[in-house]
Amino acid sequence: MNQTSTLFSFGIVGTLILLAWYVLIVVQAFLGYGTAYRKAKTNGDNGLSLFGWLIVYCSLASLVPYLGIHLWKKNKNIDQK
Repeated sequence: MNQTSTLFSFGIVGTLILLAWYVLIVVQAFLGYGTAYRKAKTNGDNGLSLFGWLIVYCSLASLVPYLGIHLWKKNKNIDQK
């Protein structure tokens, strides 16, 4: 019996989906840093507020596909007005 790695046991399509999801998580985490900083500046300019928003945007929202990007766009539009 041939042992294959866990990543490639899903097949090519499954592997591509997992890699795309990982890239999306990384992009959303980077966008989450800016969003958390903007939210901390407007809602309570202290380290505890920034830490709380970092947890929300960089760890929780980045795991859901497109949620981090949607929140980044929404908060960016609010700051420009």
